[in-house]
Amino acid sequence: MYRPSDKLVKLPRLASLPTIDDITNVLGQSREMPGKQFELPWQFQNSSDVYRLIATCTQNVSEPTWNLMIGEGRDEIEVWTYQTGDVALVLNLVLSESTENMSYGTDSQSLFGQSETRNTGLSGSYSTSLLGLQSLTSTSQKVPVFKQDERVGAQASMEGSLDDWPIPTLLQSINMGKRNGKLMVISDQSMAELFFVSGDLVHATALNQQGELAIMELVTWETGKFYFYNDEATEQNTVKRRIDAILMESITLLDQTKYLMGQGFKMEAYLHRANAGLSEQQFEEAVKKGAPCDTNLQKQFYLRLDGNTTMFDILRERPMTKKEWVPILFNMFQCGLVKTSESPLKPDKTKHLTSTHLDRNAINSVMASLLRADTCLFSFSSFQYFLEKEFYRAQYANLPFTVIVFDLWTNRGGQLEPLNVTQVAEVGLRLANIMRPIDIAAHFETLSYAILLPNTEIPSAVIFCHRVFELLRSKGLSAGMDPSSLVCAFGIAGVPEDCKDIGLLLSAAKVARKVAATSAMPIVCFKDLKAPSE
Repeated sequence: MYRPSDKLVKLPRLASLPTIDDITNVLGQSREMPGKQFELPWQFQNSSDVYRLIATCTQNVSEPTWNLMIGEGRDEIEVWTYQTGDVALVLNLVLSESTENMSYGTDSQSLFGQSETRNTGLSGSYSTSLLGLQSLTSTSQKVPVFKQDERVGAQASMEGSLDDWPIPTLLQSINMGKRNGKLMVISDQSMAELFFVSGDLVHATALNQQGELAIMELVTWETGKFYFYNDEATEQNTVKRRIDAILMESITLLDQTKYLMGQGFKMEAYLHRANAGLSEQQFEEAVKKGAPCDTNLQKQFYLRLDGNTTMFDILRERPMTKKEWVPILFNMFQCGLVKTSESPLKPDKTKHLTSTHLDRNAINSVMASLLRADTCLFSFSSFQYFLEKEFYRAQYANLPFTVIVFDLWTNRGGQLEPLNVTQVAEVGLRLANIMRPIDIAAHFETLSYAILLPNTEIPSAVIFCHRVFELLRSKGLSAGMDPSSLVCAFGIAGVPEDCKDIGLLLSAAKVARKVAATSAMPIVCFKDLKAPSE
């Protein structure tokens, strides 16, 4: 049991729950004076219970030790002892023990970042049943930033990075904060959407998965950004169980995924059989040493490995959820049955050929005739030409494509003004840095703009749109321009998700843009809009 020491330094008593800043301050002082114990006490109004969080750092141990006590003197009780440098985890553990007393004078909204006087940027806590997730939490002291919507095109009410705020912690925080709205998580390759009602997760989508399978997919994401939009709702209900139950089940999948990454596995790597002459009996004996998994499924997977196939190819031929294929591949690696390589086994016949030269000057000349000289963006006429060609190509090849229609203004004292030519040219230069060679950025109608994204589904277009949004607001578009004065409204529509007609596609994107211009969300998809009542 923890016992007080003569080296104890008592900090001023708080009248409410500690914030992330309070705990960070305690940790900082403790690290400056190793060997001393720093006590942070707090007490709720109308309650006799005194909570005391004590931090101790030593020179020989890298992580500080935390003790949570309730009571003082002979009545004190040690609730837990924990060793971690993660202040977010410490606060979560503190909240899990004391949130039942929040009614004693503590404004719960201030704890969750919605108070005018306190904005911690943190919400929620781990339940005691989720302490097994402690290894998944971040050691960073950064937390999501909560903001109030200030103008048209305002950003999300909460945003942050998965590097600083892992998915398990994030979901528990929203749950404990009883928040209503939509959480959007964006990685380099995909996007997930989750809807909450009073903190309960009701619907989730990720990589074409829904419900619990989407959560299990999402938990394995370690990099990316997230955005929370207040009061966004859905009529779908694909999640039936509690968040903590789903997360506990996801731990094994996450551990297996990390193991694969540690083995150097990449989705684009070519998979080989480690022993091409392995018999069926030898295979069965080998997989018995691995994790429990259907033997027949493992056989089918193993037989597909030919040295010329990537995991992308396998999933394209036979779609599987991560819950299905990760355990199989985990067993293959753990049992020494599979190897990877950067190149296929099939020889490249073209290495004996000499490449034919293309006339780059002629190509650039044609390109220049389609661009507006003052902005280096394609003209509206050129955009319509490329759009029609892409529409026919998509029809013949059965491929999707997406159009983004957007407006850009500068906010000058509450008045929205269009960008000048210099600023529009800067927009074109920045877009060129993140677009693929097949993408088209152009003027649209009079003062608007458009981007054509071939072979792109709507979720991927949303990811791209967020990159555009961040890139354009990263710094001023011209000398002396405040980047925060840039106001954006993006509307997204796609074929075949929204329609199969070019004119209707443009109208759908324009409607979504109009909604974005009159709401707090800068990016709106036509598929998310409700049809007007007849």
